[in-house]
Formats: sequence, structure tokens, C-alpha cells
Amino acid sequence: MKAAAPPAGVGRGIAWALASQVGRQLIVFVTTIVLARLLTPADFGLIGMATVFTGFAMIINDVGVSGALVQRQQIDERHLSSMFWLNQIVGLALCGLTNLLAPVISAFFDAPELAAVLRVLSLLFVAGALGIVQQAVLVRAIDFRRLGLVETAAVLLAGGIAIALAAAGFGVWSLVLQLVLMPALTTAGLWLSSDWRPRWCFDRGALGELVPFGLNMAGFNSVNYLARNLDYLFVGKFLGATSLGYYTLAYRLMVYPLQAVSTAVARVSFPALSRTAENREMLIEGFLKMTKGVSIVTFPMVLGIFAVAPSFVEVVYGRDWLVTADLLRILCAAGLVQSVGTTVGAVYQSIGRPDIQLRMSLLNTTLTAIALWIGLRWGLSGVALAYSTLAVVWVHFSMFVVTRIIGLSFRRMYVRFALPLTCSVAMAGLVFALEALLPGPAPWTLALEMVTGAAAYGLLMTLSGQIRWRGRRPALAI
Repeated sequence: MKAAAPPAGVGRGIAWALASQVGRQLIVFVTTIVLARLLTPADFGLIGMATVFTGFAMIINDVGVSGALVQRQQIDERHLSSMFWLNQIVGLALCGLTNLLAPVISAFFDAPELAAVLRVLSLLFVAGALGIVQQAVLVRAIDFRRLGLVETAAVLLAGGIAIALAAAGFGVWSLVLQLVLMPALTTAGLWLSSDWRPRWCFDRGALGELVPFGLNMAGFNSVNYLARNLDYLFVGKFLGATSLGYYTLAYRLMVYPLQAVSTAVARVSFPALSRTAENREMLIEGFLKMTKGVSIVTFPMVLGIFAVAPSFVEVVYGRDWLVTADLLRILCAAGLVQSVGTTVGAVYQSIGRPDIQLRMSLLNTTLTAIALWIGLRWGLSGVALAYSTLAVVWVHFSMFVVTRIIGLSFRRMYVRFALPLTCSVAMAGLVFALEALLPGPAPWTLALEMVTGAAAYGLLMTLSGQIRWRGRRPALAI
């Protein structure tokens, strides 16, 4: 049987998704640098405590709507409007629940000021629920140009306001308002740029067609979020707000490559793979190209961060944050494997099996809790080492499971990563050697190391045939 053609606009969608994702991460990166200079590690730690709960609740707020609407082959107005009103009910319920639980969560972390922070952050759920369906409609249409412009503008405005408030002495409240403004501004932009409006329709039949898939997906996202944030929970509870502030910054720096590249690619690949899920060869080839493309970009980013971590932290954030550098290097092991491991979810969702994804995530969460409990005995470094060690083991296991399900050779997949990994390791070795020859941390030495590393990686990838030049335009061999 002749293979179906890939969905139109996928390449363009990936380009826009990557551009907007990189743009947003760059804005967040610069904003965090400025805020780190204006605020204390304890301020960031307090927000880390709050977002353990609010981030989890935001996933529940979605009720799996986005995935269900994108994955389903045919949808109509009944599905869209019914899911919209369901989201509003859930959003209001979570807002009320957060206010009710604020004193309990505050007491758990032994941080009295956390209760007021959580009450303001409860507005996240109302603001976010209003834009979820509009966002899903754009993702389904692979219209990442419009979505990217809205989301980038929201991040930019929220970051600018946070910096102004921090400079004015608002302390942790500048971070709180930044978190609330991002979904609020995104929702406002989606409503202004979208033609779709909800109707007074609440069809139980339509919900019955979407909710089972959505609940499995929401269940996985919730459990996966818990697994990814158990380290915040353990550090905040047992080591305090200041320690969590250092750990939060290290973790953020580690996940920038994942958020800038892996998340964007997986976000576009989900609707694309969903359209070709019935053709296993196309699905396998799509998965291989997705993971290979991600590895080419993220491997050098993660290993580059590993190589320059101490000088980068000191030059960019200041000596007060130097504790972060050692944590960052340990966490880079997790970042390296998770950058490609993150793409597995798009495959499970595209073939309509978020239930397997949910069971895998439950196992991962249990193992993560055990590992972190053991790691706590050695303080912050122990937690980081426990998290990274389990991540390395888990991603290999996760990849093994998904390749068995779709009928892909495990070796065939790993061979695709060999050259990007080899070139990235060689690049990191060169940067290490250069750092040993240069004087102490300074902006110019850091810039020289980063430029040299990028040029070396580009040269190695070109010589190995992984980057091919068409005139002046490079193309990845994926």
C-alpha cells in the first residue's frame, strides 16, 4: 500500500515552533539573569516551593484537552465548546482548592510567607483555562506562527514587568506576578488572534469521546511532572528555601536545551505523527528523524554548558551563585539523555496509547522518590547525583520500551546518535583544554570558549557529513 504523504506545513511548523521556543527561552534566560542580580536565592527557592504545587495543578487544569483535541482525527463544535466549559469548571475548582490548601502547603515547607504567594498564584488556573482550547486548535492546525508570536509576546511583557517590580523592591512578588501574567497575557493574545468562540454547549457524548484519552494523558503529564519535580519537593522540605534557590537555578540552566529544542520538536511532531500513526514505517522514520534532529542540537548545548559551568555561573550570575556550578555539572548528565528521551511521549500519544505512558511514569516516579531519599544524605550534590543517575538509567529503559512497541530496532536508533555525541564530546574536550590555558573567569574568556566550541562542533559535524552545505545554507543530515 502506498504510504500517505506527511501533513502539509510540518517543516514550516517545526521552524516556527523552534524559533518561538528558542526566543521564549532566550527571554526567560536573560530575565532570570537580571532577576538573579536583583533578588536572593531564598526568593527563587520560595517560588520553587510554590510551583511544585501550582505546576502540578496546571496540568490537571488542562484535563488532557490539548492532547485529546489534537490526536482525534475528526472534531466538531460539540467537542470544542464542551471541552472549553469543562476546563472553566476545573479551573475555578483548582483556584478554590489552592486557596484552601495554601496554609497546609505553607506548613509542610515550614515557610509561613508561602501561603500568600499561593493565593495569588491560584489565579493561574482561571487565566490558563480560558485559553486552552484556542491553543489546541492552533496546535492541531500546526499554526505555530500565530501561537509562537502570542506566547513570545506574553513572556516578553511578563519578564519586563517582573524586572521593573524587582528593581522597585517588590522582592519575591516580582516572580509571583511574572508567573501569573504569562498565562493571562497568552490567553488574551489567543482570544484576540483566534476566530473561534465557545458556544453554550455541554455535550456529554462529545466529552465521552475525548475524556478517556484526555484523562490518560493528563494522568501521565501529572505523574511525569511529579517525577520531574520531586527533587524540588525534597530539597525545599529538607534543605530549605536558600538551597532550593541554588538548585532551581542549576536545574533551569540544565533544561534550557530541552525546553528550547526538544519540547518544540515534540510539540509539532505530535500532530504530525498522529496523522501517520497507521503507517508504522512512516511513524518509525518520523521518530528517528525527530530524535536525531534533537540530538544534533541539544548534545553540544548540554556538553557545552558542562564544560563552561563554573566560569559561566560566576560571570553571568555572580559569585553568590557559585554553588550552582557544581550542581549544574551533575545535572547535565540528566539533561543529555532527557533531551532525546522527552520525544518518546509524542509517539505514545500519536498511536493513542497514553495509558502505557501513564504506567511508565508511575514506575519512574516511584523510583525517583527512592533515589532522591537516598541522595538527601549527601545534601544538594547527593540529590543532583541521584536525580541524574536515575535519569540516565530510565531514559534507556524508556527508549527500549517504545522501540519494542513500534517495531524499531534498538540498535538502529542508537546508531543515529553516535556522530552527534562523538562530535559534542570532542568539542567539550577542546573547551576544557582552552579554559585551562586562559586566565580566570572573565566575560571575554567565556565568550571565546563559547565561540570556539560552537565553531569546533560545526566543523566536526561538517567533516563527518552530519551538516551539509547547499551554497551558504547548512542542512542537517537526519
